[in-house]
Amino acid sequence: MSTRPLHAPTPTRAPARTSPTITPGSLLLAGGMAIALLAAAAAAQAPTTAPTTAPTTAEPPATRTAADDRIPVRTADDLPRHTYPLTGKAIEIIRDDAKFFGLLDAALADAKRDLERYRIDDSATLKGYYDGISAAYVAKGDFDTALSYSDKSRALETKDQDRLMRGMTLRAIVAARRSLGLQPGQKPADAAAFNEAFKRELRSLVEPLPYDLIKDRLIGVRNQAKIISPGLIEASLGSGLDPLIEAGKGSVAAEVVGALIEARVTLNVMLDLIPSMAEVYGTIIDARSADAAKAAKAADKWTARLVTLDASASAKPVAVGIWDSGVDTSLFPANLWTNSAETANGKDDDNNGFVDDLHGIAFSLDRKPTTGPLADLSGLRGDKQQLLRFIAASMDMQAGITNAGVEEFQNHYRSLKQEQMRTFTDDLGLMGSYTHGTHVAGIAIAGNPFARLVHITENWPYKSIPDEAPTVEMGQLWGQNSRDAVAYLRKANVRVVNMSWRVGRSAFEGMLEAKGVGNSPEERAELSRKIFAGLRSGLEDAIRSAPEILFVAGSGNEDNDVDFAEYIPAGLRLPNLLTVGAVDNQDRFTDFTTTGSNVVLYANGYRVKSVVPGGQEIEFSGTSMAAPQVTNLVAKILALRPELTPAEVIDLLKAHADPVPDRPGRLIINPRKTIDAIGR
Repeated sequence: MSTRPLHAPTPTRAPARTSPTITPGSLLLAGGMAIALLAAAAAAQAPTTAPTTAPTTAEPPATRTAADDRIPVRTADDLPRHTYPLTGKAIEIIRDDAKFFGLLDAALADAKRDLERYRIDDSATLKGYYDGISAAYVAKGDFDTALSYSDKSRALETKDQDRLMRGMTLRAIVAARRSLGLQPGQKPADAAAFNEAFKRELRSLVEPLPYDLIKDRLIGVRNQAKIISPGLIEASLGSGLDPLIEAGKGSVAAEVVGALIEARVTLNVMLDLIPSMAEVYGTIIDARSADAAKAAKAADKWTARLVTLDASASAKPVAVGIWDSGVDTSLFPANLWTNSAETANGKDDDNNGFVDDLHGIAFSLDRKPTTGPLADLSGLRGDKQQLLRFIAASMDMQAGITNAGVEEFQNHYRSLKQEQMRTFTDDLGLMGSYTHGTHVAGIAIAGNPFARLVHITENWPYKSIPDEAPTVEMGQLWGQNSRDAVAYLRKANVRVVNMSWRVGRSAFEGMLEAKGVGNSPEERAELSRKIFAGLRSGLEDAIRSAPEILFVAGSGNEDNDVDFAEYIPAGLRLPNLLTVGAVDNQDRFTDFTTTGSNVVLYANGYRVKSVVPGGQEIEFSGTSMAAPQVTNLVAKILALRPELTPAEVIDLLKAHADPVPDRPGRLIINPRKTIDAIGR
């Protein structure tokens, strides 16, 4: 589930949560980016309304026969829901062979049966099925069968960086076993000899690959090897999965079982291999990093596209909405829209329902009007400044940087106990939201002295286990918030609004499950549809009511399809809404970008530098960073040509964009060409 911003400052990769997580596939299946650190609720219920950090139905579908009579699956809501009887602590279940393998066999049978009964054209979902089945066979010790399913997943991959590394660890395990003459199911008698064979095979597989495409995966493994430990995994299991098992009251969802399988694979297989992987990958990194840095700088295609408007240009101020987690307005004193009818006195001077709305408005976590331009940090348990350092450190880790901040973060995270884990990951989630909107705003106004920021500040759910279950009334109220927000933007004469966040129906289903609401998965699914409908209709009505405003949304960071996942605003089809995906500075699809038939425009969303509250500059990655690149260009166009309509602006963006290599119909915005075309 996901209710969050679209970037993700994590120590692993851009997409996902703003905290270390486990993702299905981890090292064995996805090739090494997400080591199983098991903030395990992420696997079972990663939220979907958030500031944002795949080729699916928009890409070639899975092959099927003409006489295919399977049940068609058009969205994630059409997928079957499986539950399994289960009680107890997660770590005890993993260690109990009888209980664990009974659970595994039932889930494995269901997964295979689903593939036989349902026609799933969404490649991200199919990859998830194949990776999950592969992990189950690894847990059973059947590495050859595991590899065969991993290869099925790899065959669906259209992104070079993912295809190259997908299943690489598993491939090396199989090759090492064969080199030692091990039979299926046979355990190595000499662990040291197997380890050496594994390192040899892994290096022979990885070293010849194009380094610029795989370096992030290698860096991620080497850095996380400094954190991972049995104690950390157990702590994460206890804080992440135990509450879900308890909330299930004797019945758990398939996602929980998948997380248990992944955890057992990590504990029983991967922990012994991770140091060897880090050693092999570190050798490759050290040998190639200097040359790769020079090559990457030379290959940068994004920077040359950027353009700055001179303050003396013949242009007019343009109001830019940042609908996000808040903006540190003190950082942008020359770029603020100001409500002249309001003063900072604790009163609603203009009687519009919002107190002290000098530069915009805000909604609290309970969807009521509140004050302040930034997200509320009252729920923060840890030290704010330390957590800001940790977010910066996690970004440095992604870039392969080692410094005092990175070491502080690694030491702190490695030391966490079970009772501390959820607090820490929730704190990182809250701080991720807190920093997100300011970072987005900095990108949206860069190089534009005519931009005037208007903030719509949202306090998004950030806890892995919510305090309260969502309700239909909450969905309706959230929808009304959207109408109120757009009405405010219209009154402020805003011309373009950035929305680097997404909400999916599954978010609410996951929250309901986490709180033990409903007597069955079907009951929770139906309730989630009603909750989601209130928000979706309100948001769609709001955007439709403002045809003079161009809304720019980030597509998402889950490498999936906006329609299949039912994301809003990204999946809405409205003439004044653009959904933007992410490329890197070399014009390649990022490995995280969500796609879809309506995701035509792309912009750089890879390690984009901007400010966070307080003024520190940090690089974030995500479609959250790509969307404001488009907003930035739109605001510059409208400053120079305020008479243009949203439709005319969209035509300009597309007419002067560059094609995404090998992605027919996909375009990368080109600010310089576009601004030069209309004159400065």
